[in-house]
Amino acid sequence: MNKLIAGLLGPLLLGACAALPELDAPLPWDGQVVHGQLANGLAYRLVRETSQPGRLDLRLTVKAGSVDEADDQVGVAHMVEHLTFHSRAGGEQNLRQRMTDLGWAQGRHFNAVTNYERTQYLIGPPAGVRQAPQALQALADLVFARDYNAQDLERERPIVIEEWRGGLGVAQRMNEQRTASQRVGSRYPEHRTIGNEAAIRSASLASLKAFQDRWYLPNNMVLSAVGDFDPKVMLVQIEQAFGTAKAGELPGREQRELPLDDKLKVFRLQDPQSGSNQVAMLFRFHEPDSRGTSRAALRERLIDRMTLAAMLDSLRRQPREPGVRSLLAQKTLIGEHSAVLGIAAGVEGQAHAQALQQLLTEIERLRQHGFTEADLQREREHIRKLGDKTLANKAPRTFEQWVEQLNNAAVQGNAVTERRATAERYLEVLGSIGRSDLDARLRRWLASPDRVLQVSAAGASQVTLPSVAQVQAQQSALAGRALAAPVQQAPVVAAPAQLKMPSPAAAGAIVERKAFPEQQVEHWQLSNGDRLVWLKRNGPEGKWLLQADSSAGYRLDGVPAWRLQMATQLALRSGQPGMEPQALADWRQAQRATLSLDHQPQRLQLSLGAAAGQLLVLLQSYRISQQASVDPVLFDESRDELLQRLHSRPDDVRGRQESAQRKLKYGADHWQSPDIASLEGLTADQLTTDWRRQVAAPVTYYLMADVAADTLEPMVREQLASIPRKAPLASRPALQQPGQRREDLAIALEPRAVLQASSFLPHAWSPEAAARVALLRDLANQRLKAQLRGEASGVYRLRFDSELNADTQRIESSLSFTCDPARVDELWAMAQQTLANLQPDAQWLVAERAEFLRQESKRREDPQTQFRRLILSDRHWHDPRYLHIQAQLPEALTLPELQQQAKQLFPRANQVQLRLLPSPTALEQAL
Repeated sequence: MNKLIAGLLGPLLLGACAALPELDAPLPWDGQVVHGQLANGLAYRLVRETSQPGRLDLRLTVKAGSVDEADDQVGVAHMVEHLTFHSRAGGEQNLRQRMTDLGWAQGRHFNAVTNYERTQYLIGPPAGVRQAPQALQALADLVFARDYNAQDLERERPIVIEEWRGGLGVAQRMNEQRTASQRVGSRYPEHRTIGNEAAIRSASLASLKAFQDRWYLPNNMVLSAVGDFDPKVMLVQIEQAFGTAKAGELPGREQRELPLDDKLKVFRLQDPQSGSNQVAMLFRFHEPDSRGTSRAALRERLIDRMTLAAMLDSLRRQPREPGVRSLLAQKTLIGEHSAVLGIAAGVEGQAHAQALQQLLTEIERLRQHGFTEADLQREREHIRKLGDKTLANKAPRTFEQWVEQLNNAAVQGNAVTERRATAERYLEVLGSIGRSDLDARLRRWLASPDRVLQVSAAGASQVTLPSVAQVQAQQSALAGRALAAPVQQAPVVAAPAQLKMPSPAAAGAIVERKAFPEQQVEHWQLSNGDRLVWLKRNGPEGKWLLQADSSAGYRLDGVPAWRLQMATQLALRSGQPGMEPQALADWRQAQRATLSLDHQPQRLQLSLGAAAGQLLVLLQSYRISQQASVDPVLFDESRDELLQRLHSRPDDVRGRQESAQRKLKYGADHWQSPDIASLEGLTADQLTTDWRRQVAAPVTYYLMADVAADTLEPMVREQLASIPRKAPLASRPALQQPGQRREDLAIALEPRAVLQASSFLPHAWSPEAAARVALLRDLANQRLKAQLRGEASGVYRLRFDSELNADTQRIESSLSFTCDPARVDELWAMAQQTLANLQPDAQWLVAERAEFLRQESKRREDPQTQFRRLILSDRHWHDPRYLHIQAQLPEALTLPELQQQAKQLFPRANQVQLRLLPSPTALEQAL
């Protein structure tokens, strides 16, 4: 399924298409793609890409997914994907074990995924092209061996159930409702990719084999390969691995299309935990003419996109009635020729009736008046600019872009064409499209008799659902009126004043300097108490970076954390007194100056970026933030939005879970959400006072820029050293308290247990120790998955995280997984035992050191990594020694030290765990 959102038409000029040099000849394939078919029908697309020496990426697409299941095969497509890894291809070991023995890690080096319409198997072997024969043979065995047995199915069945269980939640429930309404009457709603618990438990070996026999045919597959290989050699290897498979007769694919009727259907979409609030009218239709590769089809697709974009532009220009938050349009492609056009109105509160009235009015207004010549020219110009941009782009596709292009082509059944030729052909077709084409397409869509009305209501709010007769009566009344033409210009808003940069105060001074020539670093002490740590090289993509750290964390006495964070976010958008926020935003956008924040309990971190050479912009953008006052209009908008959320807040299970977790770890919940009374009594002046308190704290700047000192110095004195500072702020840390604790929270709406556990151990930070902890974290994940998923078949989603925190001087670890509530004690005990006995061995270390060396060579060349290491080094030692000793990191990965550190990863003495369990109602429904 592909979603085409009006205005996002870039892929139009980058994807595959066809056109007509003579009659209906398609555009040729990109010359870098070696493509064809084996005698058995298996399609292959190969690209030699040498920018990453030795690397290989293989993807095998089977053009069959859950919508291709028979009525009695719900969930089988996905289960086949799981069971293929149990095949042995005539050997003693199953394929997963065979790949693991090669040093391949599932998730990192091999994986698989299923959706409605396809199943993909992915392999990127760690040794790259040298392991191409093994990787190709593994792919072939996965799809063709089919010698898994009933015991394998029973072993894998609980894991699939846990994958289903782990995916439960508000997002899944709302997606099911959307699919059931959008694709009503089709096979899609009953054939979710994951299936359902009953289907998973009852699926038979025979049904899996029948599905695989029917669809897993070489003539229903596409193999894509990108890497540092000789295509002739690769093709020989592909023939050796796949050539003996037999082609077969493929069934029809009519189940992928929407069956249409001439009725209006009305659906309610609601969940107690969802905040979704809108009214949407869906028009369902078939459009086979725009799915082909002929010149006519290419023109049809362009009309589709221009019509959709013009519609969205028109909807956005219309004045919104009270209670209507937004108007938008979106088009979804399904199967080979089905499509759904959705036009939606966002609703404020419970104004669904008002939103429906405006939604139907705007649809009728569009039907009556269509588009203007200005609409057409605007969309033409947009397409033309995209085409010109593509023609001007001379850069070759990167490795990752080639992987994406081949993957998209395999999924969509298209050729990969040369970008320039594709853009030229689109621009050629563009000239033949007129306003009448867009009007005709719009009216054809809106005339579709197959319609679906979706009414989404937030939380447990009571909303009356209109009947079909009521909606039809509203439509008839509107159709009988001559509506005013759409507003052609957005409501006139006074243009924001041009940003007037205030004159800086008297310049400060640089009172002390210290140079570290070997690391290309200098330290400057400023007269206002701030420090500058300057790394003399450019950042990612040649940009210049500035990070400003202070002690203005959000855990300050006397002020709630939410208020400090609100003050920070609004101040950064507001600018200095008298400065228009929009003018500031426009200035930053025009200068391509970025600003983001990371607010932690004990630190406020502002990160800024600008193009090389834009040093003054970088420093001015920061200085403005330090002298900002919260804008009253921005404040009112933000406060009103928060109040609206609080008034219509759904049953917030997640919020209660997070609050319980904080209390369990820290002894108290240091993050309290605002209540209605606090927000109603809040003022912009209070937030400005909060912000001024924060910006008074001294700052350490980290600058990454290849700039001359005599250029940097006067700007630092003028823009940074002149900012007044006071004493550091006494913000408090958020530290897990010692001891063992546990709490059970039986409030979940899903029939599952979610276990969240954490532990810590005091440990002095060093780069070497941090690297060891990172390696052990990966090992712990592998061992936990092997035990809890592989041996116990008890979990699917599991995450273990561990880091040596330089701020807290602790090894901080966390474990989370979902499971059957009846097995949570058993699996928790197994996880504890696995982590307590975590011991790396020599064989594992050899492989991990090799991977570490490979990754570390990239990290030493990566500007972002070097910037982070500079900051860590300065915080810990007040010098840049990390940039020097990083070359010695591999030497720290010795077996004795790793074995010793493994014992410190998840100490029992400080383990706390929260168990989110099903509510009594959820348990009753599950039974």
